[in-house]
Amino acid sequence: MGELSLATALSQWSGFLSIGKRDRTKDYHREIVALILRDWPDVNMPVDAITPEQVIEFVQKVERFSVSRFNAIVTALRATVPVARKLKRRRVRLKDRVLLTEEQFARLLAELDRAYRGHGGLLIRFLAHTGLRINEARQLKWLDVHEKFLLLPGEITKNGEPRAVPLINGVRDTLEKLRAVTGQGERVLPQAECKTALNSACARAGVPRLSHHDFRHLFTTRCVQSGVDIPTVARWLGHLDGGALLARTYFHLADEHSLLMAQKVRL
Repeated sequence: MGELSLATALSQWSGFLSIGKRDRTKDYHREIVALILRDWPDVNMPVDAITPEQVIEFVQKVERFSVSRFNAIVTALRATVPVARKLKRRRVRLKDRVLLTEEQFARLLAELDRAYRGHGGLLIRFLAHTGLRINEARQLKWLDVHEKFLLLPGEITKNGEPRAVPLINGVRDTLEKLRAVTGQGERVLPQAECKTALNSACARAGVPRLSHHDFRHLFTTRCVQSGVDIPTVARWLGHLDGGALLARTYFHLADEHSLLMAQKVRL
């Protein structure tokens, strides 16, 4: 890289990585660069002159950040600073999410349906039956709803790739009720979220406090428990790793299903 400064190298890295990406992804890359430039002692020093000791000292400064942000900083340094190429990312610990029983889920929906305002019950049913992220669901249009599946355009998915999600049992009824609420509206959901209603309903139903994303987890769990193979579930969720992450996260459920299926084998 010759006399390329750290500031210039990071700017180029951010620029190349942002090609073809959505605005929020570009903003995130710029944010990571800004964090490094803010805490690095001399951003104009040539990257070839940076020593391992300087890298270690800097990494110790940014260890306070979340795992995802820390790992993004490490990725940027590995791509721009020669002596940083052996830096290790921190391991991401998967969050333990609450899994509702069928009875708890029914009780929660009943409380949401009893809410005086809003349509939280329909929103939560939709998330639980599709596995969509809340940001995907709130942008979904009726034009994206087909007879047998939802076709999410790349403009609304997290990874920018379009994907099809089949209409599983129960979702058609929810879609009909949503259509009755939204009328001639463009969007499928009549509201962008239901955090307040969900918090209140959780308290009244006697279940742990939940987020919108917990129902994506519920969808995934029920799919695996029902015997849907992990690569297929991964495609429905929009994962591009072929199911590697799901296999690590839900291996116990897959193993339980495997044992049940093994009992049916007759030779």
